[in-house]
Amino acid sequence: MLVKYRSSHNKVAQGLLSLMPKEQGLKHLQLTMQRYQQDPNWEMYLWKEDEKYIGIIGISLQKDGFLIQHLAVIPSFRGEGVGKAMISEIQKIYSEYRMTAIVEIEAFIDAVY
Repeated sequence: MLVKYRSSHNKVAQGLLSLMPKEQGLKHLQLTMQRYQQDPNWEMYLWKEDEKYIGIIGISLQKDGFLIQHLAVIPSFRGEGVGKAMISEIQKIYSEYRMTAIVEIEAFIDAVY
């Protein structure tokens, strides 16, 4: 299930975001976390299964839609449909918006849909 990010999720969220290739450097990761915490148009959700956080999805709200900025799943849970489930749930939450994604995530979406 999707759980909206709160500051108490900070360390878990950083760990999950660090799975994204572009978020490898600590400084860049900290700037990304700061953006999600301070920009009201950037929202982050964690995927929770059996009391364990195993995935993350981050979006930026735009004038006519939302852009998926981040999508990551713990490696041991990949291939189980978690990424697809997160995308499906975020589409339900923002059903009035058109979904787009950054290039890396677009490739994943094309592969699973």
